[in-house]
Amino acid sequence: MESKKIDTTIILYLKGRLDAYLSKTVEKEINELINIETSCNFIFNLKDVEYLSSSGLRIFVSTIRILKESKRVLVLCSMNRAVHNIFRIVELLDMFNIFDTEKEAIDFLRKK
Repeated sequence: MESKKIDTTIILYLKGRLDAYLSKTVEKEINELINIETSCNFIFNLKDVEYLSSSGLRIFVSTIRILKESKRVLVLCSMNRAVHNIFRIVELLDMFNIFDTEKEAIDFLRKK
């Protein structure tokens, strides 16, 4: 997982397989970053996520809840078709702000 900061937004680049094996580690790293960057919104760029299990989905649901508690926002972008279909099948599309490109996600947060 790589990250960069633009203004008050942290962009996380998630990669590979978000399955039961890696999800706990990824979630822990995200939570640590949330606790360090206490005033930032987050964008998860998912262009390099190959696979997403229910454990991987939990990362997104948990993160959006944590950020909402402190009036911050989580935005998802650059999902491939397979990952987008998983969100659709489990009916989570309405829970998230999802954009096709990172630029669209950044522009959305700048307007908030």
